[in-house]
Amino acid sequence: MCAETVTCEKGNNYKLHKEHTLTDKKDVSVKAVPVESTKAVVVFVGGAGDKESYYFSGPYGNIQEARKYFDERVQDLATEGKYKSDWLGYNQVKGKKDIQRYVLGLIPYKSCPVYIVGHSLGGWNGAHLTKIMSEWGYRVQMLVTLDPVGEGALVWLGSDIYFDRPDPVAANWVNIKATPSKRDSSDGVADFGEKWLITCGPSLNVNVDTNHANALGLFTARIAGNKSAGDLLFDSIMEEFS
Repeated sequence: MCAETVTCEKGNNYKLHKEHTLTDKKDVSVKAVPVESTKAVVVFVGGAGDKESYYFSGPYGNIQEARKYFDERVQDLATEGKYKSDWLGYNQVKGKKDIQRYVLGLIPYKSCPVYIVGHSLGGWNGAHLTKIMSEWGYRVQMLVTLDPVGEGALVWLGSDIYFDRPDPVAANWVNIKATPSKRDSSDGVADFGEKWLITCGPSLNVNVDTNHANALGLFTARIAGNKSAGDLLFDSIMEEFS
């Protein structure tokens, strides 16, 4: 059994991936070759207390709400086998073994467009993930960081996050910072973890009047004319199939 990746280009808009079994040279019968069309893979990475309890608090599933919203929007693509997503905790995308276990298994081939949407500590570790995957030869098309947190020494000591500040590698990066006019307890938690104050790097770097915990609100707020981060993600994915 051997596997061969074949890339066909038509305006750089689609790619093919095929596998076949070697046969005897004398066998001239027609063989069926399974062909896998381009897929878009979106990884939604939650923060502390999102997918599992964090210091006896949660899980809250904040980023899961953003994922459900987006999955419904691209349901037709998913039905056609062109889209899939997963919900991971921030600690599931740190370190080679966890990345191989939880992330790489989602991606059918290295040229497949990958999109990372990270909230809070998930934004911090998700940003690191983009660089690691890019260095491994994967194609990270977009990074969306929703009020990323991770600068504080105390949160680093109690959380499974990278110590160094991220240096993202993605074709497009959208960062959204929560700047609520009416604060709630989640904003205090974010302050304790110390927000990642980003001054340069993103293609779009904006503030949104909503609370830190409201990942769905951050994801759907209008930030570029009449478009949200979710809209920009949708547009990027649809370009793959245009």
